[in-house]
Parts: sequence; C-alpha cells; structure tokens
Amino acid sequence: MPARGQVLAQRNWAGSGVSTEPWWQKAVFYRIDPERFQDSKGDGHGDLAGVVQRMGYLQGLGVDALIVRVGEPDKDGTLMEGFDALTRAAVDGHVRVLVEMGPPASQGADAQYLGMARAWLNQGAAGLYLPTAALEKVDGTEHIAALLRQLRALTDSFPGERVLLAGAPAMQDQGLLQALAKSVALTASAPMGVAAGAPQAGAAATLRGQLMTALGGGKGAPLLQAARVAGPEGAAKMGMERAEAVMLLASRGAVLLEYGQELGLDAAAKGGEPLMQWTPTNLTRKIVAEPEAVRRPAAGQTSMAFHAYIPPLRKDLFPPPVMPVVTESDDPVPEVVDPRTLPGFTAGEFDAGMAAVNGATANVATEQGDARSLLHLYEQLIELHHENATLREGSETVLNYDAQDAVVWVRRAPADSRTSGSVVVGCNVSEKPVALEDVGGVGMRGMRSLLTPRPAGDIGVMAPGAVLVGAVR
Repeated sequence: MPARGQVLAQRNWAGSGVSTEPWWQKAVFYRIDPERFQDSKGDGHGDLAGVVQRMGYLQGLGVDALIVRVGEPDKDGTLMEGFDALTRAAVDGHVRVLVEMGPPASQGADAQYLGMARAWLNQGAAGLYLPTAALEKVDGTEHIAALLRQLRALTDSFPGERVLLAGAPAMQDQGLLQALAKSVALTASAPMGVAAGAPQAGAAATLRGQLMTALGGGKGAPLLQAARVAGPEGAAKMGMERAEAVMLLASRGAVLLEYGQELGLDAAAKGGEPLMQWTPTNLTRKIVAEPEAVRRPAAGQTSMAFHAYIPPLRKDLFPPPVMPVVTESDDPVPEVVDPRTLPGFTAGEFDAGMAAVNGATANVATEQGDARSLLHLYEQLIELHHENATLREGSETVLNYDAQDAVVWVRRAPADSRTSGSVVVGCNVSEKPVALEDVGGVGMRGMRSLLTPRPAGDIGVMAPGAVLVGAVR
C-alpha cells in the first residue's frame, strides 16, 4: 500500500517522463479538517470515510494533494483503517494524502512524536505538514530546529519523494527562519488577501505588494496560502475573493488552499472554521418510502365500489402548445438539479452555530450550477496552474494599476516556447470598470480569454469585481 500510494499520476510531475521537477514544487494542496468536511455516519461529526465519499468532488476540483488532520494513531486500528481507505481512494483519484501533525505532547516527548510521524509514513502518507500552531508550542528555536532536522531526515528516508511542509512562522526569529529554510521543503507564506476589517481604499496596492513579496523568490517561492476573505458584501467582496484566487493559482509555486476557500465560505456563526457547505441546508434528505399502490381486484374477483362515468375531454378543448424560441450559445448549459435531493454534510443533526454565515448561497450545489461562480473559477485556474507552461515558467512583470484599484501583471512565455504566448492577468477590486491599455510592452489586440464564460464586450475592460486571464501571441 505505501508504495502504491506514491504513484505519480498528474501530468508534469516527476517520474512522468515530462518533467524532473519534484511533484510538490507546483502542487495545489487542499487542507481538510475531516470533522468539519463530511459526516458518513449521520451523527453530526465528519470523519475520514466522509472524505472518501467526497473524493469525486476533490478530483474534479483538480487538487494534487490533501492535507488531513487526523491526530494520533489509535490502538484499536480504527483510525488507521480509515486512513487506508482514504489513501486507496486518493490513489484512484490521482491525489496524494499528507498528514497534519499537531504539537508534541510535552517538551520531552520528541521520541514519541517522531514515532507517530513514522507510523503515518509507514501507513502510506505522502508527507507531513506542521501548522504554525504546532511550531509555536515547541519551546525554543533550537528545539524547533532540532525537531525539524529529525523530521526531514525521517521523510527523506522513505521512498516516493515524501515531503515535509510547514506553516508560516509567527515569530520572525532568524534562527527559526534558517531552520525552516534548511529542513522544510516549503514554508507557507502569510495568507494573501486584505485582513478582515481593512478598509477597501488601497486594497489593490496591498494585494500588489503581497504578490510581489510572495513571488519574489522565483523557484524558491514559498507555499502560497489563501485566507478567508472577510469584509463588505457585494462587488467589493467578490472582487477580493476572485483576485485572491487568481493571485494564488497564476503563481509559479505551490499553493495551499483551505477547505471551502473555493466557495467563498465565511466564518461560522460561532466564529472559527465552518462546516464544509455542500447544499443550502447542508442536510441529507431522508428517503421517504413510496406509498403502496392501490390494491386492485384479482382476476375473477369483482369490486363493489361504484365508479361514476366521466366523459372524455373534447380534443379541441386546449389550443396547440407554443414551441419556445431556442437561442444558440457557446456557453455550457448547467443541468438543473434540486439541491434538496443532494447529500449535505450529514443525514442527522449538526450544531447550527458551526454553519457558514453565507452557506445558503456559498455552497457546492448552488455554485456548480453557476458558470460564473467562484467554484467554477477555481476549477479553471487549478487546471491552468497545471497545464499552462507560461504560468508555470514564464518571467513576470507586476504593473502599477493602484490608482484604478486593480492588480495587473504579465507573464511572458519562455524564450524557447513555440506553442505558448504571453499571459496577461488582471484583478479589478474597485466598483468601476478598469480598461487595460498595452501592458508591459504586450499589445492587447488579439488577446483571447483563458477563462469561460468569456467576458461580455471588450476583453481588455474588466468589470467591477472581475478578473482577467488572457493569452496574447
């Protein structure tokens, strides 16, 4: 199982014959708290079996690896069995599974901590992830550095390019930063996006600064991390969410997404991380048995019931139907599905305070039926992140459109590329349309959108809250 769990299946991954680059260097990681993702038992609490049930969604989203919070292996093996089922389903879906490690039980429990890490790697985990909270609970920079060195040596000792990742450190300690640089494959950057409650004025300048800082390292860029966008509703919030999606996934490096990020989920009513929102109610409707058919008399039997004679309707009683006018369109027509018929988070009951504040509109069932939704944008951007050579390798020029409250940059195709052109990326976080002129020496004439549905009108004019990803030959 561990060997099978390390099969490299995504295009452009090391071992595919296309690239010798490590698989994690440009991967899209999707971080899940299983207790809040999907309940498979109907008890109101999510579990690993629930993640397995949603593997089709994760595969369709296009993520490369899952980071799951699982805790310490249990003695009866139930958790291990659930993890085995998850890794088997993930391999079939061409997805890897990493384990999120909590902090050591005590300052003197390093041996036990390393043993737990080894147990998960033996079980087939593709790597380990240390969040910021876990690092902060380890006493002293030297202790953290020693623990990281041992964890890196442990992951390197396993076959299949296992990886050690870390969250962004809250402490700007040079010793800690050096330890992370030496021992960890990728360290998450501070979450992108304007902080909660920040004024909209200057939002574009803030985003542009974050983009330049995050991407300034080239191939050594950090693991870019998303943040749930909070603040005003309407076009401003939508613009920030879409801008963050483009900034993350039009980058050269690896990306870390939190579950629900692709839906634009807000915090739970009680604060903190919400439940994953699958349908507006997030409840799985119980199947009601069909009523029994009316019993009819058997052959040879008679019924004493009286049935009055009802004459048939005249054939000319109703006028002939009027056929609808059909308009041709290139846009995909989503299938209309009643969300009440789809499975939600649980078939039982859950704490209403854990529901996302905006869950009635920001949910998978609703957004999958909307070609212009944030979920649809994430699906397209993840595909471009994997497939577009210019976005992966091209040189980048970040332009100054701060006065128009827009973030714009140009990614130029590698010099030896014969099939890829330059790509112009723009994010409008203002309430007004923003027109792009020839940017960075790249002409806008003949530009085609890499996103669908295509924007109405001039492709070089971004509507309020809109984003642009366009190819120029």
